[in-house]
Amino acid sequence: MYLTSDHKAKITGYVPSYREYCRAESGQEDLQERQQRTALYADLLSPKGLRQMTELELGQVVSALWASQMWGNKGYLVDKLIQENGLPNLQAQLDALLWGRGELAARYDAFRKNVRGFGTAMLAEILAFVHPQQCGVWNDKARSALKALGFAPSIPFLHKSQLSGTEYQTFNEWVAAIAAELRQQGLADMDALGVNYFFFEVAQAARGTVPEEVAIETLPPTKAEKISHSDIIEQVLAVGQALGFQTEKEKTVAKGAKVDVVWQARIANLGVVMYIFEVQSHGSIDSLILNLQRAQVNQSVQRLIVVASAEDIARVRGEIATLPENFRRAVSYWEISEVMRAASLVSEFNGIIARLELVKSEFGT
Repeated sequence: MYLTSDHKAKITGYVPSYREYCRAESGQEDLQERQQRTALYADLLSPKGLRQMTELELGQVVSALWASQMWGNKGYLVDKLIQENGLPNLQAQLDALLWGRGELAARYDAFRKNVRGFGTAMLAEILAFVHPQQCGVWNDKARSALKALGFAPSIPFLHKSQLSGTEYQTFNEWVAAIAAELRQQGLADMDALGVNYFFFEVAQAARGTVPEEVAIETLPPTKAEKISHSDIIEQVLAVGQALGFQTEKEKTVAKGAKVDVVWQARIANLGVVMYIFEVQSHGSIDSLILNLQRAQVNQSVQRLIVVASAEDIARVRGEIATLPENFRRAVSYWEISEVMRAASLVSEFNGIIARLELVKSEFGT
């Protein structure tokens, strides 16, 4: 990949603040944490470690990820990954991803196809800590930093949270070029994982300088980048759990009504209350409305929430405009972009609270 003079100038402009961060106490703490996690993953995710992996070790891997910060209860996340995939399958797929002989893009795509619950942020982070020379971390900070560094025209998928294998490999090639430039700037030990820490400082320094209408975190999904149905469900689950609800997905709440997500709580004077979420990312709107009507039969259901793009929400509103008032008044709407924003804030909040070390992780990390 070729860095333009503008890219190089902008990278150079952020090097002083990155050097300052490296000298600061926070930078030294991050370096220590990086070394500890690299050593942990070198042990747990080696071919031998994967063959011997138990639920506890998988929990140590997953709970240490920045990408899992949105989950206040890491045990719930780990249990969900095991229930949906099976531990032997996770061991085999992680081994193929990390140590397989094929091209990284193909191994990445195969993992995403065969394993549920791992998004690009989680996979990229695992890859970066196991192969820090070749693999970078794809997350909101990386996207914000690349925008600030002028890469939006060069990286057409910069607005996407979920990447294909080919896109992730292209990102890694750009990261390699940036790492090489930073080494030219005197940061001799810079590798692909180290670029992630540089990206974090760029994103922090650039915060507030990117106009809101083009800020990466606030971009809604476009026709070019449809967030998958399952990814949206995971975000809704994470937000509900952070709010203290018991959360379930693909739950049958009434005859003929299997809904995408349920938030459930027990309230003293009301008993059990449920909030129903249906994600409209594909399929028939008529089917969605019928499913919500069936769900409303359950007396515990307090609210019916449609999760969709602004365009689809307008369509749903139009479809239910002539339906009975008691149904219309029970329906609320949540734009997908707002779901993703809420999940991002939950992740940031959990990360802040985690640094207080109020509760020791059940996995010892």
